[in-house]
This record gives sequence, structure tokens and C-alpha cells, in this order.
Amino acid sequence: MKPGDLFKVDYINGHCRDINRRTGIYLGENIINRSDGVTITNHKVLLVGDSQPRLFDKSLLKHMRVHKEE
Repeated sequence: MKPGDLFKVDYINGHCRDINRRTGIYLGENIINRSDGVTITNHKVLLVGDSQPRLFDKSLLKHMRVHKEE
């Protein structure tokens, strides 16, 4: 997935109802370099209807599908 891609989130589980089956735009990686030398890579997304971007960790990437125009 690359920045600017439209995507749809699959159904994950009942605890994720605020993001299940939602559409959004992928904004790119959000890398945090901690003072202890650890690098954390999150992924910034903006879901349709939200006013602020969210951060997804890598475990949610497998639930995101690039939205193809029909």
C-alpha cells in the first residue's frame, strides 16, 4: 500500500466496531524513534467520516484491502 491509496478495512472482530468495514485513505508510515534506540513503525490513515487521522500498527495491515474502482 502506498500513500494516497484508498482502502477498505475487513471485518476484524466485535471489539473493533468503530473501524470494521470502513473505507479510508492511507497517509503513509509514521515512524517513531525512541530515546532507547527502538524504532516503531505505525501507519497513518484517515477513515471516511473522521476529522483526525488514526495510527494503525502493522497487525491491522492484513485487514486492509486496496479499494479498486469498478
